[in-house]
Amino acid sequence: MRPNKGLFIAATLMILILGLITIWSTVPDLFYSQLAFAVAGIIIVFMLSRFDTRTFFSLSGILYFLSILLLFLTLIVGKNIRGSVRWIDLGFFNLQTSEIVKPLLAIFYSSYLSQNKICKWKDLFKFLGLSIFPIILVVIQPDLGSALTLSCLPLALLIFTGNIKKIAIFAVIFLAFTIPLESKLLKPYQRQRIETFINPYKDPKGAGYNVIQATIAVGSGGIVGKGVKLGTQSHLNFLPERHTDFVFASFVEEFGLIGASFLLGAYFIIIQSCLQAGQALRNKRESLLSLSVFSILGFQVMVNVGMNLGVMPVTGITLPLFSYGGSSLLSFAILIGLQLRQLDLITPFEI
Repeated sequence: MRPNKGLFIAATLMILILGLITIWSTVPDLFYSQLAFAVAGIIIVFMLSRFDTRTFFSLSGILYFLSILLLFLTLIVGKNIRGSVRWIDLGFFNLQTSEIVKPLLAIFYSSYLSQNKICKWKDLFKFLGLSIFPIILVVIQPDLGSALTLSCLPLALLIFTGNIKKIAIFAVIFLAFTIPLESKLLKPYQRQRIETFINPYKDPKGAGYNVIQATIAVGSGGIVGKGVKLGTQSHLNFLPERHTDFVFASFVEEFGLIGASFLLGAYFIIIQSCLQAGQALRNKRESLLSLSVFSILGFQVMVNVGMNLGVMPVTGITLPLFSYGGSSLLSFAILIGLQLRQLDLITPFEI
């Protein structure tokens, strides 16, 4: 089935507008900042949708090294905010490099796997070696959410290119070595997040507080929601990170099940379009780029919504095009712009 470009654009705009309304409702002081990034994002989408992606593929090696450079620079000159060094201060805004490298690495991985077949184990380890380097740099910051997204991307592409058996064997061996070292690999707060996911009521006023308040907010929205600016959990500051990690809970509290259905439906349209494009495109690197966008968007939506509903551990993953944050918005604007270009490349014979 051929993806509908008009529906793709409409769904993207719906998510963006609903996100802006939620930011305006919950944290009005940040609304104009998010609006400015939204406008910048729309301009980026418009420009990239008309840009020949073959240019990006020809520069894929440079984009990979640029990603590594940005992540290195963050560790050296990055701004420390609440114990994490994830941002480079550009003066007019703080650039979160782990967000910006997502589309850059998506282009690199797509180009690499289209030119290099993973036939032998050494080929697999070479690709995984290239993939793990930026992940390590993000983990050091530390930014577990972005590290998980950057881990999901190359693994998903390996599965799409038919390396399921190799990945399964590697995963079993990897887990066999890492599980015994769990106490040394995970930091106390990361282990606490896993324990909280299993039983948030073990520490309802501490580690489990965020998840409990998020699920209360979602449940209190009912069918039609409480209305704009009438959400008690968010406006009375019971819900933490109400405009970033738990913005979905803020939205559902005010717009209810009906609003959530429209929002998730819009995400489904976008994600399905990426998957359909990936299956329809005959050029392998273009196909893999669409599947990269599918993987990143699908993973982040699933994890963010899941942690708001209490069925996924809290990892600090933003809701694409919806959560507050300039870097995240610009990163997904690049991905959406690239994907729009991919949709234009599908001919009537590629259905």
